[in-house]
Amino acid sequence: MTTRNQQTSSGPRPADPARPRLTAAHRRALLGGAKDPLGLLPKRVNLRTAVSLASLGYVGLDQSNDYLRGRDATQETLEVWGGVLTEEGWARARAEGAGAFRIVIVGCGKAKQDRRVTAGALYTGSFHWACRYTGMELLRGGGRLYILSAAHGLLDLDTEIDPYDLTVGDPGSVGADVVRDQVIERGLEEAEVTVLAGSRYVDLARAVWPDLQAPLFGARGIGEMKQRLARIRRESHHRHLLG
Repeated sequence: MTTRNQQTSSGPRPADPARPRLTAAHRRALLGGAKDPLGLLPKRVNLRTAVSLASLGYVGLDQSNDYLRGRDATQETLEVWGGVLTEEGWARARAEGAGAFRIVIVGCGKAKQDRRVTAGALYTGSFHWACRYTGMELLRGGGRLYILSAAHGLLDLDTEIDPYDLTVGDPGSVGADVVRDQVIERGLEEAEVTVLAGSRYVDLARAVWPDLQAPLFGARGIGEMKQRLARIRRESHHRHLLG
């Protein structure tokens, strides 16, 4: 049984005096962004609302884009590039009734670029990307994708890191305590979690989320895992077409 967030989408929580008050347009934009795997604001969100949310710290620019990394979310940049939810924006969307927050976690990979780049761009292996594509298919209805790194633990796709040569279980690799602290910091303890990775990564994540889903667990090698991933993508796509 998957762990579920106890929030529902029936309405916002009572106002927290420590949080800025939101307009109805703010709330619709945040909830709309929470339905996108990357947190992209829906195109219907007007520029004024996006700029206002950026001033509150809830919206920024896509930091996985090399050109946008480090740039401020201004009226001009938001008009051209659109906005994405920040970590604070994701948290506020959940607090406003985004419902059960779904995440998909994929493992890191041995094949990497040889320079410092974002986590989303570092890993180049075919199995890693098969997991990524499957994760994005599973998150069509909303949620977020993370990478579980043997060197860094839970990574956002836009976090810059250097190449490394570790796998989970190696001396010096991260343990469950590190990942648990990262999960608590992000407020993901009650998330609905699916892990698309090998058994070592599943075991590490399961120490934090005992009830996670692990559809690749027990597969006999990369070939069988890729077959399972392809089937998951087909089934998810079919469900989406049926509505």
